[in-house]
Amino acid sequence: MGIRRVLVTLAAVLVAIVGFAVPASAEDYDLRGTAVVEGGPYLAGEPVTVKYTVTNAGTRGVYYSHGIADHLGGTHFWVDSGWGDLAPGGFGASFEPGETREYLLTGTLTGALDGDSRFRLSVSLLDGVTPPLAPAEVVVRAAAGTTTIGGQAFADADEDGVADPGEALAGAEVRLYGPDLSATRTTGADGRYSFADLPPGRYDVYPESAPGGWILGGGTSVRADGSAPVVEVPLRALRPLSESLHAKVALDRDVYRVGDPAVLTVTLANTGSRVLSGVYGACDRGDIGRSLDITPAGWGELDYFGPGATIRPGETRTFEVPGTVTERAGRWGVLEQICDFTHDEAYHAGVPDARDTAKILGLDGTSTGRIVTETGDGLAGQSVTATDIDTGQALTTTTDADGNLTVAGPTGRYRLSVAGPWVLDGPAPVYVVSETMNQNGWVFTRHPA
Repeated sequence: MGIRRVLVTLAAVLVAIVGFAVPASAEDYDLRGTAVVEGGPYLAGEPVTVKYTVTNAGTRGVYYSHGIADHLGGTHFWVDSGWGDLAPGGFGASFEPGETREYLLTGTLTGALDGDSRFRLSVSLLDGVTPPLAPAEVVVRAAAGTTTIGGQAFADADEDGVADPGEALAGAEVRLYGPDLSATRTTGADGRYSFADLPPGRYDVYPESAPGGWILGGGTSVRADGSAPVVEVPLRALRPLSESLHAKVALDRDVYRVGDPAVLTVTLANTGSRVLSGVYGACDRGDIGRSLDITPAGWGELDYFGPGATIRPGETRTFEVPGTVTERAGRWGVLEQICDFTHDEAYHAGVPDARDTAKILGLDGTSTGRIVTETGDGLAGQSVTATDIDTGQALTTTTDADGNLTVAGPTGRYRLSVAGPWVLDGPAPVYVVSETMNQNGWVFTRHPA
């Protein structure tokens, strides 16, 4: 059943209940509408706000009315929300004489862009007879034309943020991602690249690589709506921070238990010729869980979300960073502080990093896997020794008929070996972890020594 037939049926019910008189025309009504759209041009899918104002300039009230959006031409427009009491399906809106009401309709251009969207907003009565009231024609500007995205890659040797003469970076690889598009360009002798004749859409310019050890900054998003025929995206390259900033980290103990306090000593040395400011630290970026729990206060000057530390040329600074050994790290049996230090995430490649480890005692776990021959067959009855890298404790087990085995004992990192003139080729180390987080399933191949 169509929406208008539903409204007519509801109107009949209302007439029977309240004695509402259905007019034969709209002559008795003076409901007026205006619509305003700001901004544009718009891309498909972008939110568009239309302010629809309805005023009852007549002497007769309007009741049980609903909003309508009729497509007139161009790109289709879909009203997502904002009808309020004008929304279809309800009892409808009422407008007393002299009353004015505003509706902020939110919608999007849908489908393929086909010129500006033209549609009419209006108010419909439930009688199914009266023509739409308060009409207001709307035009939403749609993006059109093509755009060229390009720019210059430059090696900012003096770090002034400006492409100076002689700083053009040739041979850099730049990739463009967009709607159904992935393309690569290599910068020329002048450092320039160009992606021409792009249809409207959102594009990501992503610098992939640069020659000579230079590090290009992170990607940039470009909104191409045709209003600017050329969009310049310069790409600044810097030297790796590790060439001037050097880092070390050291835990205060070799052995811990879950819940123990710990202190991580961070040493940063600036061997370059420029002041390094805003330097911060980050550990366990992959969230593996083998690191200390360190609060922002514990990081102090090196807090990721803080202003960062300043290290002057020739200066070496030491930071004492307190933390706590977590149960999650205990389930791995090893504390592993893998940290890096930078002052700009856009140039994260090439930042200095440092690592230190310690043993965590107190929890038991398992590790499961398989030993196979060079042809991939399971090796039955093979005696396997797992040696804890940190403590030297040895655990022994034997493979079953299909070459499967389980190593059980204190959690930690282990090295596997087999008896006889053989070597094992597989992941190293093997982690014996508590059962609640056991994600093993490794495979080793036995080769002649």
